[in-house]
Amino acid sequence: MPKSRVVTATLSLLAATALLLSGCGAEADTSKDSALLVPKLNELLPQKVRDAGVLNVGTDPQYPPCDFTNQSGQIDGFNHDILMAMAPRLGVDIRQQAIAFDGLLPGVQSGRFDAAMECITDNLERQKTVKFVDYAYATKSVITTSENKHGITKNPLTTCGLKAGVQTGTEFVEDAKLFSKNCESEGKDALQITNFPTAGDQNTALQSGRIDFAFTNTATGVWQAKASGGQFEIIPSPLLSRTYVGIVVGLEADGTAKALLGALEAIIEDGTYDKIMSKWDLKDIALDKPGINLATERPLELPKVCGACGS
Repeated sequence: MPKSRVVTATLSLLAATALLLSGCGAEADTSKDSALLVPKLNELLPQKVRDAGVLNVGTDPQYPPCDFTNQSGQIDGFNHDILMAMAPRLGVDIRQQAIAFDGLLPGVQSGRFDAAMECITDNLERQKTVKFVDYAYATKSVITTSENKHGITKNPLTTCGLKAGVQTGTEFVEDAKLFSKNCESEGKDALQITNFPTAGDQNTALQSGRIDFAFTNTATGVWQAKASGGQFEIIPSPLLSRTYVGIVVGLEADGTAKALLGALEAIIEDGTYDKIMSKWDLKDIALDKPGINLATERPLELPKVCGACGS
């Protein structure tokens, strides 16, 4: 089978497997090690969670290394490892459930999930409806095929007029709008933007040439490039900001937020968090001091229209 077909099949299988899991619970193999339990954290959890002994967490497992389905059909990734390390500190099992990304925040708001975790960007708009327990940084990049036939570089003006892909419900939707605004400020054509329901659909469109490039989490893009044998190129851009990513809980779920934060602090203090980030080669996005709603409490610099941005 030609390499291009192998790559397509691999990425399609990842998307298909995630869809098959959608709506189904993935039971965590969580050890209830009493030596790791922090009673005060367990007491902060809602009574229904304590009674059931289970914290239900929604995810969209199509973003390796954040979350993905492995060859055994189980949800895997560095987020999964973090949750499994936090669980015994909380004294409950953690069950991850797969759903499309744009259903994660509504799922938390409706009470379907106690929390959601999928490298979800903490921003001021989202804080109006949910609360974030931030556990890592994230960087974003442009991804295109390795041939890069349009000559896209870190200069954002090289994307003007091109066909761009974004996934519905992600912050990349706003990033694409900023790129278009930047192009128009220089008298150039805006991006031709297409929204896709899943990351798998976006990847297929990029490989088939329906779009010229897409926006992605840098760690996910690097993983995709390696998994495809170099079929993709990852390009940084000054218009794409460094952000916080967090576990999402309900706006009024103060107890759950404090419990999760305490569990994060515990695994950072004992070195477990650093081991997980090293395992996934993600030490550069490790967050030594987690917090709640850090986009407000410790804001990072946001990108703005900059033309060629010094290129």
